Amino acid sequence: MFYRLQPVLVFIVVAFVGILTAVASWYTIQQTNRLTFLAMADDAVQRVGDRIENHMLLIKSVEAHFQGSGEVPSLNAFKTFVSYLQKTEQFNGVQGLGFARYVQTGAQSDQAISAELNSNYGLSRTPWPETGEDYRTPIVMLEPANELNRRALGFDMYSEPTRRAAILAALTEQRLRASGTVKLVQEDQQDPQAGFLMYTPFFAPNSGRPLGFIYAPFRITNLFESALNRSPTLPIHVTAWDGEPADASLIYQSLNSPSQRMDAPPASLISIEVAGRNWTVEIRASESYRAPVDQTRTIMLAIAGLLLAATLAASSRAQQRTIEVGEALRQQSERALSDREFLLQEMKHRIKNMIARVMAMSRQTARSAQDLTDFTQSFTARLQAMAASQDLLARTAWQSADLKTLLAQELRQLFGGNMDETKLKGPTIELNEAASQAFGLAFHELATNALKYGSAQSDSGKLDIWWRIECGADKRESLMFHWRERSDTPLDEQNSSALAKKGGFGTKLLDATMRVEMGGSINIVPDEYGIDVTITVPYDRVKASFQPSAAANR
Repeated sequence: MFYRLQPVLVFIVVAFVGILTAVASWYTIQQTNRLTFLAMADDAVQRVGDRIENHMLLIKSVEAHFQGSGEVPSLNAFKTFVSYLQKTEQFNGVQGLGFARYVQTGAQSDQAISAELNSNYGLSRTPWPETGEDYRTPIVMLEPANELNRRALGFDMYSEPTRRAAILAALTEQRLRASGTVKLVQEDQQDPQAGFLMYTPFFAPNSGRPLGFIYAPFRITNLFESALNRSPTLPIHVTAWDGEPADASLIYQSLNSPSQRMDAPPASLISIEVAGRNWTVEIRASESYRAPVDQTRTIMLAIAGLLLAATLAASSRAQQRTIEVGEALRQQSERALSDREFLLQEMKHRIKNMIARVMAMSRQTARSAQDLTDFTQSFTARLQAMAASQDLLARTAWQSADLKTLLAQELRQLFGGNMDETKLKGPTIELNEAASQAFGLAFHELATNALKYGSAQSDSGKLDIWWRIECGADKRESLMFHWRERSDTPLDEQNSSALAKKGGFGTKLLDATMRVEMGGSINIVPDEYGIDVTITVPYDRVKASFQPSAAANR
């Protein structure tokens, strides 16, 4: 069983090892690419974090400038300081740097703010919008003084809830704090962008009273793009939220599309702390992303493993077939030698029987012949009958043969033309091909024994033959064939022993044809004056497919 399954087992084992190796390679490459992408994601977040940190340093630099002077500097001093900061790379992404007064709401404070705006920028503008809060934080300085920033001057940031929350947090904790997402006052209607602000309080040196807030407004899109567009450009798609990921908290999304490739690494979620607020940043591979190490080698490794498995299985099968063919040839050679030996033994037996028959027929014919002419005619007839019987047995392609015809043709060798066929008693039975050959050999062997040792040695010998079909207790039909020889005088001891001999080739041949081949039995009972032979075989093993008159003659 294992021998026949060997090619299948070879294919399964080798294919399994090949696929396992390919899977290991795939996993290794996948992990390498994933770690590479994680490093890329960390780099992107680090860029954004560095940019935010730089912006916070800008605000802290202005705070240090304020603290160094001990008071809110003049516009010219502030402008000069900011102009120097603008020359640094950290200023990219910042809308500006400014200062907002922290005052109580009232007409007096409104007039003071209006006068400061007029003095600094020549604007005739009061704090806006109207508010019901107790305090105001109107913008009084914002540099650079471009058109967009001038639009924001005088705006009361305390009046807007999101800005107010960040202002109060900065005032309470006395440190830099960022606001949530807002629409900047500087934004126009054509290209509005989400923004946020950072605040740090400035206190009077002596009294510790809060004078206002140093702050910076940021456009979030500009912040991310200025950070991410540094060389080398990263093949990533970035999405950011102010807090937990949700549609309402979305603050930034890359213009490019995320990759839909099967080998794209999984998204990476990273949190950034921005002056007291947590931003969640999702980094995904973009359409331009290509894995540093592709999986081509894994596919080739898997294909190579399958091809190797198929080749080894085919080689094993070919070797197996060679062994099988060799074994089949050996068995065939052994069968051929065995058949050859059997045929040689049968041929020797047949030749000896034929010679014995011819000699017996010559003696028998000579005893009854009146003269040489009579002897020649009788002896020739018997030889012709023997030749016809041999020719009948040689035609193995028969489909059927009549039992009586087959028997009569064999017995003509014993009796010549004087044989009385009426003594052959039994129903008409059409034998099939195998049964025709088996019974032909049996009749030939029995007739030969009769000539050599039995009743056919003398003219006074008698031969009785009959057959019938019997139904046994198991309801199965059997063909019963009886051959009975009797002589007038007792047989000599040598002939009697020959008839009863069990180990001779003729007896073996009868046993092989009737018992082994036809599934029947043969019973030989010797007698002082002759022999009784009974052959019993299952009827369904001997009958031809068409029996025209068997049933009527039972």
